Amino acid sequence: MIDASPEALRSGADNTEPAVMLGGRFPRSSRLLSGRDYQRVMRGGNRVHTANLMLALCANPGGEPRLGLAVSRKRVRLAHERNRVKRVAREHFRLSRVELPGMDVVVLAKSGVDELSMSDLHRQMRQALNKASRKCAAS
Repeated sequence: MIDASPEALRSGADNTEPAVMLGGRFPRSSRLLSGRDYQRVMRGGNRVHTANLMLALCANPGGEPRLGLAVSRKRVRLAHERNRVKRVAREHFRLSRVELPGMDVVVLAKSGVDELSMSDLHRQMRQALNKASRKCAAS
């Protein structure tokens, strides 16, 4: 189980929710669950690109940021590499969730993402979420 520091727990947006969720899991309300939600986000038209990742964005009717993952076997052949990409995406979303506007995000992997080092993957995910946050705040 992941323990959070007291500072991280106190830094929630309105002090009703911690900035770092304990345990490493997301509640159902923070995940895209249905195919209809994925389709709505993918058809939304807003995209953020990095060299090896694409984020599809859409305004969230509920106001809470939600995450969906689409890392296909066609792009990332090995299961442990797909899991690594998804794990990094969830971690960055979890840590930046309180700073994100109400939007739905679907993370898609491009070719070559499985060849990135952990530090490069973390850097690209951080860049993509920052771009997404700015793009949604501007619209």
